[in-house]
Order: sequence, then structure tokens, then C-alpha cells
Amino acid sequence: MGNPSAFVGSEVADGKTDVVVSIEIKQRLGNFPKEDKEPVKLLVIGSKQAVQAIVQTLHMCGFAEIFEWTDFMPAPTPERPLQFKPGELMKVLVKYFSKG
Repeated sequence: MGNPSAFVGSEVADGKTDVVVSIEIKQRLGNFPKEDKEPVKLLVIGSKQAVQAIVQTLHMCGFAEIFEWTDFMPAPTPERPLQFKPGELMKVLVKYFSKG
């Protein structure tokens, strides 16, 4: 059947010429919620630079498109802890990036 994909894009014309600029992003449809798939939440917490480096690295590895990530959000605090569902487990990967 192959790898189905969806098109997300925009076209821009300057009104003075017939030139149209297209921006295209293709996403594999297998990443959408389905009844036979279980969601897994990948959480990345660190400085803005380190989090962005992880997002870009995972993108270059083909793991996720950059637009699939949420915007930056505040990290959990004792007053606002993470909430879990019964039976959910957690595993953490620590990866270090140089500052700068």
C-alpha cells in the first residue's frame, strides 16, 4: 500500500508577478490517533536551547516533524505536578548538549 501522506501548505503571490511560492510539508498518516494505537507522551524538559536541540535532532532522525511538537510551556512545579492515569509508567532519557 505504500506510505500515505497528507499535504499541509500555503501559497503566496505578490500581486505584481505570476510567481507563486509554495510551502509543502508532508506528514505520514500513521501518526494520527487510531483505535488500535496507544498514545505515548514524550516529555522534554530543560532550557529552551536544549529542548530545541532535542526537537531538531529527533526531526533530523526522522522521528517527528517540528510542527508536531507543542509550543513551549512552563515545566511542572510542586504546585502544578504532572498528572498520570492509572497504569501509566514513566521512563526518562537524559541527554546532554553543550550550551551555545
